[in-house]
Amino acid sequence: MESIQGFALVASPHLADANFLRSVVYILRHDEDGALGLILNRPTLTEVGELMNQLGETSISSEQPVYCGGPVDGPLVMLQSVHVDDHLLIAVASDQEQIMAQCGNDSEAIEYRLFDGYAGWAAGQLEGELNSGGWLVWDIQPEEVFSDAEELWSLAIRSRSLA
Repeated sequence: MESIQGFALVASPHLADANFLRSVVYILRHDEDGALGLILNRPTLTEVGELMNQLGETSISSEQPVYCGGPVDGPLVMLQSVHVDDHLLIAVASDQEQIMAQCGNDSEAIEYRLFDGYAGWAAGQLEGELNSGGWLVWDIQPEEVFSDAEELWSLAIRSRSLA
């Protein structure tokens, strides 16, 4: 199977795992060793500013929610939009200092989402779930990554770029 890194997984209505009900997972890594992704549409009640103030020495004011990236505990990870040569790209950051700097940036020019935890699959596990119809693959566009969390699954299901 070809890598689906940079694509999104859309939970099919047949997926029985409650951790992924109506979820959209952005795939950060997919190779022969397994896959790693972040659930894009699971905001928590914790605000970015609240979490960053607990972790750092600098006061940050942000009411944006922290997202639950998946059922596996892990480091904080940030997805952010980056403009390169008139193209919008998605960048990934897991460096604590870089995340703190971005969260403290008052500029609205860069969109970001902060994730606590991640979704992970062992070698061959995701392929099995795809073959059994648990997931649909979505050629998600960078601007769609930051769509309204409550609408994202419906947007993906209606998309013509599902495979």
